[in-house]
Amino acid sequence: MSDHGSSSLLALPIDIIYRILDHLSDFTLLCAVRDVCTRLNSIIDTYYRYQTLTSLKLEMYEINHYGSKQVAAVIRSHVTITTLDLSLNEIGTLEVQYLSDALKDNQTLTKLDLSYNRIGNEAALHLANILQNTTTITALYLAENDIESAGMEHMAKALRNKTVKLTILDLTWNRIGDVGAQHLADTLRTNTTLTTLDLTRNRIKNEGIRHLTDALLHNITLTTLYLSDNTIGALEVQYLANVLRNNTTLTTLDLKMNSIKDEGIQSLADVLKNNTTLTTLHLGNNKIGTIGAEHLAIALQNNTALTRLDLGSNEIGALGAEYLAHALQNNMTLTTVDLSSNQIRDQGAQYMANALRKNTKVTTLDLSSNQIQAMGVQHLVDALRSNTTLITLYLSLNPIGDEGARHLANALRSNTVGFVSSSWLPQSYLHCFPQTLTSLRLWDNEIGDDGAKFLVNGLETNKHIRLNDVVAESVGRELRDRVDELLTQNKQRTQ
Repeated sequence: MSDHGSSSLLALPIDIIYRILDHLSDFTLLCAVRDVCTRLNSIIDTYYRYQTLTSLKLEMYEINHYGSKQVAAVIRSHVTITTLDLSLNEIGTLEVQYLSDALKDNQTLTKLDLSYNRIGNEAALHLANILQNTTTITALYLAENDIESAGMEHMAKALRNKTVKLTILDLTWNRIGDVGAQHLADTLRTNTTLTTLDLTRNRIKNEGIRHLTDALLHNITLTTLYLSDNTIGALEVQYLANVLRNNTTLTTLDLKMNSIKDEGIQSLADVLKNNTTLTTLHLGNNKIGTIGAEHLAIALQNNTALTRLDLGSNEIGALGAEYLAHALQNNMTLTTVDLSSNQIRDQGAQYMANALRKNTKVTTLDLSSNQIQAMGVQHLVDALRSNTTLITLYLSLNPIGDEGARHLANALRSNTVGFVSSSWLPQSYLHCFPQTLTSLRLWDNEIGDDGAKFLVNGLETNKHIRLNDVVAESVGRELRDRVDELLTQNKQRTQ
């Protein structure tokens, strides 16, 4: 580092230099401007961003071999940094080794994000060293990094060290397989810090699930487990059901995009009748069908713990919706229900409307992409006249058309309005949404100019509702602009 900067730099007032620094990224400030000259260093030392910097976000910075060295140097010198995000940077073995060396004595970093790099098995060994040396790290994100069973073995060994305090481990889209799952399971038997584990899309099959579920019978700290997009069928669900029957700490379970089907759901539903700890269950895209929906509906009649249930893309149809709607009339805990992409049609919407008339707990309902038309919207609108709890309703990707938009517009109008002056809405169609409903999601609903006019009229009198992407390209520009203007006003009011 030079003791003398350029004459122009030395002549600049400090407040001008501060203004220049205001326009620099954190990376440039720490890795390029720093150490240019002694005077600039002394000014940077007093600069508010430098003094208060605790989070260094360098995602997609194309950090190369030299850049990694610079980041490592910053980590050594800037001990106030608690969060380091290096995702999407093609970081490999050598770069992770630089980080490992830099973090050897660091005791401030708590969150490290290395997602979407090219770490692989060899670099996983350096990551294991980081975990053992930097015992303050509580969250590690490693999504899509080509980590296989050998790399998982290195990390699992590190996690057995009682000085490691990791609570969140994200391994989404790696390839640890059954062998890697076994290494992890051996750790989970005794680990007492990990609370969230994401193993989405890791090619885990029967043996891997069996090892993990056996371990969870002994684990007393894990609360959130993501196993979506693996190879989980009816037999593997039986292993998981046994966990839910005995484990008292797991609160969130994600099983989306597997092959559970109706026979697997039955095992899960049987244990849900008496489980009192699981609050969130994701079962989207599992082909559970009408029979699976019936099994779950029976369980929901007795379950007193679940607050969020995701059943999107499960081919339940109108009959499955009827089973679930009947359960919702009695269930007193569910607040969020996702039934998107299930082909429930107008008939299914009517069943859900019947449930909404009696249910007093559901605040979010997703019925998007269900082939619901204007008649189904009318059923829902009629039900919402007496419902006082629903806050968010998703109806995107349903062909409700202009007639459906008219029903919604009627409902958008406030019941405090004495009369309707607009020629678009006859007095006989005046209805209202409950004041609790603040978000209505509409997108790609085949709404044309007439439907947009109805919505404009409704939005002009309703001051609390928020809608998103209401109209499509088929609506004229002037109407689109007016809807956007009204939505912006309502958004500002509700923020």
